[in-house]
Amino acid sequence: MKRGFTLLEVLIVVIIIGILAAIALPQYASTLEKARSSEALTALGSLRAAVERYWYEQVASGSYTALTDLTKLDVNVNETKWTYKITDNNTITTKSYYITADRIGNSNYWVQINQDGNINKSTALGGTGSKWGG
Repeated sequence: MKRGFTLLEVLIVVIIIGILAAIALPQYASTLEKARSSEALTALGSLRAAVERYWYEQVASGSYTALTDLTKLDVNVNETKWTYKITDNNTITTKSYYITADRIGNSNYWVQINQDGNINKSTALGGTGSKWGG
């Protein structure tokens, strides 16, 4: 009597492995993007602190100039996975801004932080899914 697996048994195992892989891979990709969002959150925290410094320096000088270019800040952020943009509604008497990090190559993933430190995320990252300011 020969020992071994029949072709049908091998096919069933291959099909089961394929089904498990089809279930696991999308979940893995989502988990990977959520982990990458922590990089954006760290950068947004640094950018927020730099914007706060910029605002207080400008107010102290008596002439606030709206911040439209984040390169004016002394913050080094890794721009290989995320693009960062500020929407500055500050005046010399009030702080009002938010900074957005958009995932390069996938618009489903974005993170925002505002002047109060509140965080807003896309639904793909477990957030509200609605960006501040559209």
